[in-house]
Amino acid sequence: MESEGKQTGRRALLTAAGLIAAGGVPAAVALLEGTSTGSGRKRARWVKSVDHPTLGDKTAEFRRFSGDNIFEIYKQLITAREGEGSFEAEQAAKAKRLAGWMRDRKPGFRLPDHQLSEGAWTLMKSIKPGEGLLSWTRVAVNTPAELGVARHTASQEEMAETVKAAARLYGAGLVGIAPMNESYVNLRQAKKDIVFESVEVPAVTETKFVIPRTMKWVVAIAIPMDLDLLSRAPTSLGDAATGLGYSHSAFTVASLAEFIRGLGYQAIPSVNDTALSVPFAVESGIGELSRLNKLVTPEFGPAVRLCKVFTDLPMACDKPVDFGLVEFCKKCKKCAESCPSGALSFDDEPSFKTRGPWSNPGHKAWFEDSYLCFQHWQQVDNGCGICLASCPYTKAAQAWVHDVVKATASVAPAADGLIRIMDNAFGYGRQHVPEQWWAKDAPTRVRG
Repeated sequence: MESEGKQTGRRALLTAAGLIAAGGVPAAVALLEGTSTGSGRKRARWVKSVDHPTLGDKTAEFRRFSGDNIFEIYKQLITAREGEGSFEAEQAAKAKRLAGWMRDRKPGFRLPDHQLSEGAWTLMKSIKPGEGLLSWTRVAVNTPAELGVARHTASQEEMAETVKAAARLYGAGLVGIAPMNESYVNLRQAKKDIVFESVEVPAVTETKFVIPRTMKWVVAIAIPMDLDLLSRAPTSLGDAATGLGYSHSAFTVASLAEFIRGLGYQAIPSVNDTALSVPFAVESGIGELSRLNKLVTPEFGPAVRLCKVFTDLPMACDKPVDFGLVEFCKKCKKCAESCPSGALSFDDEPSFKTRGPWSNPGHKAWFEDSYLCFQHWQQVDNGCGICLASCPYTKAAQAWVHDVVKATASVAPAADGLIRIMDNAFGYGRQHVPEQWWAKDAPTRVRG
């Protein structure tokens, strides 16, 4: 006999499915036909271009972020709360705990699991802003002058499409063009000031990083994460999805920067360094700001890693998008319920109230308690990722029914709560068995 819980879940699922089908699906299906948008791919019509981001309100408090290493902020907070040496003691305890898990062959934390994550992070951990792959000047590509030709010229619309095509080849799942906004650029990094000056070429000196004021365009990029690995969060296997996303981001922006330089223009590649990635991604139409206080895309949900390239190559800019996410987040709250550290907001509405020095004030959002999040990372040996995996929008862009559900959310907000019920009923967002990942015939990345 079925348990009462299972019967209740089934009744909720059938009720939700019937109501959504009656009220939202016909209109949603009509919106599934694709249109070309700033994402650099054919998008469904339910992803609407708008003039202003859905969470784009700012006040005079908004300013350039410090750019300090976020882990230094956490270290200072731990020291202030628990005393000198507490951060180092915490790190030592973490290392000891991890070693114990590996010896005990704890699922998801065995030696192969841990080293898979370490390997995935290799490229990201080996780069520094302004150096190597992230060099602010030409690495190896031949310039047009060296090839004996003039630099490439075309309309701004054609230039945008050319750059987007190159970005997709190098690994971008989504790509858009945004105007430069100096307020999104950090004040400092690597103990040097970041400044804008009237120069022709980017420069890195002993005291500063110099961005030419001619760099008025930003290529914003989203790299899809491996959803099969992410579904194993919060284990070392789940962390491998994050490391792989960041390492692929470094490759993508480095390659795209060289391509742009090869056309005869200047380019600065950036992953987590130099500037905030989320606002550029929002303004370029890649996605919307969510309850996670992270970007959520229509195609991959929040399971993306963001990067960007600054350039003086003139391109047509894209518009922000609205696919009903903010209204959905107001009702869903699944990420906040799934967060083991309690770091995410349960507030019904976004606000301007920040929750710590890791937050940049002056813009409306659902702000998170990053300190609690970091403390949980320490307990599980890595960046968690449960919130990313739990989001109902975190689906591979492969099943048409997922697009119907997302489209329904965009045209029938009254169904948002029922969509959340269905997401739970089908078991989405639950952790997959870690050991089963190794038994796959051919581990591959999920691509759109």
